[in-house]
Amino acid sequence: MGEASKILSVKDHVLRYWEKSFKHYFAVERISGRRMFQKKDLITFLKIKEMTDKGLNIKAIKKVLDQGDFSLNLDIEVVESLKEILKILKT
Repeated sequence: MGEASKILSVKDHVLRYWEKSFKHYFAVERISGRRMFQKKDLITFLKIKEMTDKGLNIKAIKKVLDQGDFSLNLDIEVVESLKEILKILKT
């Protein structure tokens, strides 16, 4: 959980809330009581974060995810590259 929250720049409780609210979109594996997110889970969290930042509520985000309007097959490397570009643009 801690590593995922650092990668996504959100607090742990936010990820837990999203995990609970969007439980059908995650295949969270637990090892020794710890959540182990897969690459696709992190991408889904990132999409949820993007939509939340744009002002969509939970119901609207579920609708978007159900309709498949966002491609969840993005490569994590692409996402990381975009985050680096955003950091450069913000400075």
